[in-house]
Amino acid sequence: MEKIGIVANTQSPMAGEAVARLVGWLRERKIAPLLDQDTAEAAGLDGGMEKSAVAQEADLVVVLGGDGTLIGLSRLLEGRKAPVLGVNLGSLGFLTEFTLDDMFPALEKILEGDFTYEDRIMLAAEISFDGKKGVSYTALNDVLIHRGSTSQLVTVRVEVDGELLNHYTSDGLIISTPTGSTAYNLSANGPIVYPSLNAIIITPICPQTLSIRPIVIPDNVTIRLSLTPRAKGNAAQATLDGQVVFGLDTRSRITIRRSEDITRIIQSPYTNYYSLLRGKLRWGE
Repeated sequence: MEKIGIVANTQSPMAGEAVARLVGWLRERKIAPLLDQDTAEAAGLDGGMEKSAVAQEADLVVVLGGDGTLIGLSRLLEGRKAPVLGVNLGSLGFLTEFTLDDMFPALEKILEGDFTYEDRIMLAAEISFDGKKGVSYTALNDVLIHRGSTSQLVTVRVEVDGELLNHYTSDGLIISTPTGSTAYNLSANGPIVYPSLNAIIITPICPQTLSIRPIVIPDNVTIRLSLTPRAKGNAAQATLDGQVVFGLDTRSRITIRRSEDITRIIQSPYTNYYSLLRGKLRWGE
């Protein structure tokens, strides 16, 4: 690996020092560090570039921060299979599995080719208006349809491969990947799905009818969502990975498929998914 990207959550007080140490370590090994502008400034370094350029040029990207920082980077990779090493600057996350103490030993092994990874599926979401193609985004965690700042419930028609699944009247609807099953989906009483499985989870948020439950479906389907006529004006919003937001009305159509893109996440040899679940959810305490 000749170029290693570094993307940090610059709001963390630990970011500047951690980035500076990592840059020095890489330069000692004749490896070019690629930093985005905010990350470079946090470490007091020159030569920052656009974050998208880091994602497109690096052979490996080290993310220093939390799960949100890694999720934001995943969209910028745009299908590149450059592995991502997630280093958490706070408590361990589900995606950022490495601690700062783990980082340098892990990098030594990675440079020797001694590492494992998981390819996480992503969702491709297209939002159209009045039948005209609008915007397209990918999401590593989820696509959320919700009522926004209004007090009224939203009713979402859901079709799977052209067949009606249900009309969901609720506070919102989460379309989640297995990776995202431990995010908002979990808070809405959705199931935990092992992150390497090929599945999509549909979970209603506080449904009007108690018999309506989450459902897990194959990831090779096409899901189409629309608001029913009872929703007036900009009655709902679509939020992707909690970071990108669009207003919706009854003229909007959302099409969701498994994306051709993946996010390749390096696995920690010091922990595993089951121990993460036990620790984060305090099972057995």
